Amino acid sequence: MTATAPTTSRDAILDAAIRCFAAKGFSATTIKDLAAEADVNSALLYYYFADKETLYRETLRHVAQRLSDSAGRRLDDDVAPDEAIRRFVEQQAEFLIANPHVPRLLLREMLEHTGRHAESAIVSLIAGVFTTLCDVIRRGQAEGLFRDDADPKYAAISTVSLVAYFVIARPVVGVALGDGLTGPTDARTREYGRHAAEFALAALQRGRRGQ
Repeated sequence: MTATAPTTSRDAILDAAIRCFAAKGFSATTIKDLAAEADVNSALLYYYFADKETLYRETLRHVAQRLSDSAGRRLDDDVAPDEAIRRFVEQQAEFLIANPHVPRLLLREMLEHTGRHAESAIVSLIAGVFTTLCDVIRRGQAEGLFRDDADPKYAAISTVSLVAYFVIARPVVGVALGDGLTGPTDARTREYGRHAAEFALAALQRGRRGQ
């Protein structure tokens, strides 16, 4: 009787895959690279995943699920729309501090493959977090907290983009803030997350543009 592989091995492989694919991209990363990063033999990778492309797609889905779980909880909380936005944006910063390889992985996929491998992951995010964020903004408009002339979809994209750009453009941001090409420190990223939350709310709230 064949022993069942440890249930934790699959997650360890996915975590290693995030690092490998972020560093080298899909094409340049080999099964040997992935096995070495995960500290397992290649056979175990094939135990869980049929081939490298299957592992890559599952890695992107895994990242999307993490993003959804992390950010979605902040939007699902039974709080006022402005507080939900604040928690959502601040949690974005916390997620990217805890998962520093994710921005490069996603950026590589967008630039090198136009999102082809991530289509199902993107659809899942749009159906979940993005739609919920739009609903929160609409609720804020209905309650008179947010400007009613703002398109909820555009406002949601702008809200997400604030922290996303900060971490994607780490070297530029790092130099601009005096932290160097290595990028902002975790403390700086957390501080920016708080700023971005207030910045997003200032753009959304009534009365901030002479209304």
